[in-house]
Amino acid sequence: MQADSAPPGEISDLVTVVDTLCKTPRVGWLQRGASDPESICAHILLTALLAGEVAVRLSAEGVDVDVDGVIAAAVVHDLAEAALGHPARSVRERLRWEDLEEEVFRREFPHLLELFKQYRYETDLTGRIVAFADKLATLVRACRYRRYGYATDDLIKSLYRKLAAYEEFSHILSEYVSRYCGSVS
Repeated sequence: MQADSAPPGEISDLVTVVDTLCKTPRVGWLQRGASDPESICAHILLTALLAGEVAVRLSAEGVDVDVDGVIAAAVVHDLAEAALGHPARSVRERLRWEDLEEEVFRREFPHLLELFKQYRYETDLTGRIVAFADKLATLVRACRYRRYGYATDDLIKSLYRKLAAYEEFSHILSEYVSRYCGSVS
């Protein structure tokens, strides 16, 4: 084992966390045949940027939003995947995935647990914005992969339905769909 790598299941330091997240592909894109799939790290960054844009936009509309808190929660929302990897949706559905993520946060990132829980359980506006941005980031990426010729139409439609449930952000959703997807049909 290299001196700078942690044993399986153990996170030694933040550099290891970042390196792991940046080198680990999101499995769903591999399953769809993407030759250069998005990494967990790229997804986290896109989610954080989208969450920041949404928060700033809502703030400009007069909504009381903790923009810094939104960005912080978005940055940590998938940190547990440094230890757990990014399994397929079918695997996540068979496991108590939320419990596994929370366990990793309690063990490895206890100081960030509350930020994670805001996102995971959508306990407040910050959590709802980050959960929305998380799905929006996947939708945006699915639309990009569709332009590259990968079969993502089913995912795009499914994500759009989930995002439409965030009625308070519907005006924002339509703008992002127009900008990145053209259409969802």
